[in-house]
Amino acid sequence: MNANDRYYICIDAGTSRFKSACIASSGEVVSQSDYRYGPHQNSTHEYSTDDFEKALFRTLGEVTSGPEAGRISAVGITGHGPTLIPVAEDGTVLSGGIGYLDERVKKYISRLARKKTDHVTSTMYIPIACFFKDELPGVYERTYKFLQSFDYLAFLLTGCFTASSSSSGIKPWEPKKVERAGLDTGKFPEIRYLGSPIGTVTKRAAERYRIPESTPLYAIGVDFAASLIGTGAITPGRSCERAGTSGGLNLCCERAVDDRRLLSYTHFMPGCWNVAGITSSSGISVEWAKRVLGGERETEFADSGDGPSPADRGILFLPYLRGERTPIWNPYARGVFFGLDDSHTASDLYQAVLTGVALSIRDIAQIMEENGLRFTSPVVSTGGGARNRRLVKLKADVVGKPFCVTGMHDAELTGIACVLAVQDGMYPDLLEATKRLVSITEVFHPDRNKEAEYAALYERYRALRETLSLCFKPASRQNN
Repeated sequence: MNANDRYYICIDAGTSRFKSACIASSGEVVSQSDYRYGPHQNSTHEYSTDDFEKALFRTLGEVTSGPEAGRISAVGITGHGPTLIPVAEDGTVLSGGIGYLDERVKKYISRLARKKTDHVTSTMYIPIACFFKDELPGVYERTYKFLQSFDYLAFLLTGCFTASSSSSGIKPWEPKKVERAGLDTGKFPEIRYLGSPIGTVTKRAAERYRIPESTPLYAIGVDFAASLIGTGAITPGRSCERAGTSGGLNLCCERAVDDRRLLSYTHFMPGCWNVAGITSSSGISVEWAKRVLGGERETEFADSGDGPSPADRGILFLPYLRGERTPIWNPYARGVFFGLDDSHTASDLYQAVLTGVALSIRDIAQIMEENGLRFTSPVVSTGGGARNRRLVKLKADVVGKPFCVTGMHDAELTGIACVLAVQDGMYPDLLEATKRLVSITEVFHPDRNKEAEYAALYERYRALRETLSLCFKPASRQNN
């Protein structure tokens, strides 16, 4: 341990897994703790009123138990989006937080999509707020502020009601859009951007969470931004594949892209753009397959070596278990197995699910390249899926690009540490911080002998999702 090190509390309220860590300014992970929320019921995506506070208390209880706790210099919090938590003026949670995968929100997404072409906003926070107003009007009326998951945690530590975002290019909400949806703009807090101070740890929070009183807390924004920093994907041509409950591919570019199949918005790095594709159910698909097909399938996959591929077995899987955002923008899309016969086994189906997730990533990458964008370095994989070496290798083979992993699989936490180290004066900027704190530990190169096989499989995948997209219940035809 370096005597000159500073220590940072880094918190990520993930969709399924809550993570906290104490990370030194040198990049060393001093301590880390994880917490899994309780399962969501049926097709809902609702957190209990105490899920996030309980997760914060339990993980910080472990992370701040060492001698470094007294030398903590700053705190940063990120988390999944979109989720909204309605709170009263005294901070009381009025109802469980509603997340972006909740089936009850879909008709509001549909309604907003019919009124405008802003499909990005239509799949984010405003539909959730509309759900509260129409279906839980008592909660809506008593709501003082709607908070994102990570902003609620910031409130618990500082007592400040704010919203945080990585950049002005992807705000969680804008007053005009809130008004057009018939919502009260006063219920949505002022936005603070990446690296901006939110407040300091209160005496009450210091006693409960064992972080020194008056420690500054800085805005980070949604978790994908922290992932980009924690993987070094902040210069043109560098990319990050987020393998969590939901997934996606982000590419740093020098220009915007006008293609409805992708997301494109200004980067928090000056002069750059963030072009991305989001897969709503990538991690969900893998966990579902384990649960339904049996957990031993994962072991079989890990030991499978060069066994039969889905191309050999003739199976395709569309990973749309909770609808899909990019590239089809249809919340009513559903998962599909295609090409089954009576010779197929549970192991074949499990392999097809993993390959389907990898094909969804290839889909995004290919659309990016159709727009003239280029990948100049290996795709950095992060999140729970990055812990599975064979899955990362499968992605490299299917996508046809090298993939790699970092020393910290939860790159969001490293990204937070980079931001805090810059604000703390340890490094002059994020570029220098990532050079010092982000380390690539293993690179997985695609098997060129499988290139033609996976190219053909992808063409079938793309044709299947384009054809079946006409069969999914179109959002534009939904009733209220």
